[in-house]
Amino acid sequence: MFISFEGIEGSGKSTQIELIEELIRAKGYQVKKLREPGTTELGEKIRNIFLEKTTETVDPITEAFLLHASRKHLDQNFLRQNLNDGAIVIADRYADATLAYQSYGKGLDQNFVKLIHDYSQLLSPDLTFYMDISAELSRERISDREMDRMESESIEFFDKVRKGYLEIVSENPERVISLDATKSIDELKDEITLKTIEKLNASLG
Repeated sequence: MFISFEGIEGSGKSTQIELIEELIRAKGYQVKKLREPGTTELGEKIRNIFLEKTTETVDPITEAFLLHASRKHLDQNFLRQNLNDGAIVIADRYADATLAYQSYGKGLDQNFVKLIHDYSQLLSPDLTFYMDISAELSRERISDREMDRMESESIEFFDKVRKGYLEIVSENPERVISLDATKSIDELKDEITLKTIEKLNASLG
């Protein structure tokens, strides 16, 4: 099974990924984690290029090609192999993020992004958790750390990204579950655990 977590910066994805990983391992499953872009040797190099601050203009088409280069390599060298070996793979962001950030956030044509995805023959998650917080709360939560190129975008940009994610949620009700990420860690853990176990039981049935 392939599970992804989505959300803007500071939404608490990393914490909940660690908690659900512990739960799934405790139930006897093999678990592999990935982050996007990144994970593979090539992907981590692309991640560094993608997030590094620069005085040059980086077009959203350029961003989309970088992301899909990393994603295709990841799909071929990590994701499919581990799923075929029976592991449950948990992703810190995946294809939804490109739609949210580059299409909704920066105006790149959604059909273009979907076309690259389809032609790359990429897998899609079986279950996605979207951690929802406002752009203002996001900025507040990450204000004490050095921000990379994407984190340094304006609050207006992240508001567009958030609205994009909410559109993705509404268009994919069978796959994407929206969570109020202002709730406590334990409340979110309980909700995620319930939905994950339901999905696991359904896949085994």
